[in-house]
Amino acid sequence: MARHKRMRLATWLVSHKLMTLDQAHKVMQEQKQQTGHIRERFGRIAVKKGFISEEALRRAYFEKEREEALLRPVI
Repeated sequence: MARHKRMRLATWLVSHKLMTLDQAHKVMQEQKQQTGHIRERFGRIAVKKGFISEEALRRAYFEKEREEALLRPVI
């Protein structure tokens, strides 16, 4: 049985026009520059940079989860 692959948050935000591709790349660049064992999450950086509001990120995350739940096969 094939598993449904989850979409990355950055891809979802860009595809739903909540962030631009350039903004997503800037966030990912900042993630790559972070050193240490734990990197800051994509959404936190996007909010910190002002690319998306905390509330819009929260709604986007739940909508993404809802969409993915609808795509999961029922066993």
